[in-house]
Amino acid sequence: MNYKLFEPVVLWAAIVGLSATASASNETRPPCLAGLRPVLVQGHFTGPIVCSEEASFILVGRTRSSGFYIYDYRYKFRPEHGNVTHGGQRLVVVHNGVYVGQYSLAPPPYATVTVSGPYVSLRRLGAAKVKLDFTREPPRQMLFDGEVELFSR
Repeated sequence: MNYKLFEPVVLWAAIVGLSATASASNETRPPCLAGLRPVLVQGHFTGPIVCSEEASFILVGRTRSSGFYIYDYRYKFRPEHGNVTHGGQRLVVVHNGVYVGQYSLAPPPYATVTVSGPYVSLRRLGAAKVKLDFTREPPRQMLFDGEVELFSR
């Protein structure tokens, strides 16, 4: 059998396979804070802006009728010259492309956040489920896992 016929095909397949792998890995890395960093800075977001593999900023959903976008922001970082790692979870609320505010949740374990209709629900192992009504605006405070969490900028 003449193997010279197959050499260009094998070479082409190897090149295409490697380039597909490289481009796929680049495409799967999401932008910092889902591309909302300018929106958060302009809206005077109070909290750490962590753009590393130690942070996730995920769109949980959009509330029906009121149109609030709810993001689950989880992060860990060590300040420069610091000895202690900091971290937390925040629910970030955006409306019409404008940062509205956030709930800073108590330390881990992290809460599971879901959106259904106008409601945002939080659940944590060992804690009662909390259901927030976002029909008109985000509630100013909530009681979750024994902590009063305030809605703030």
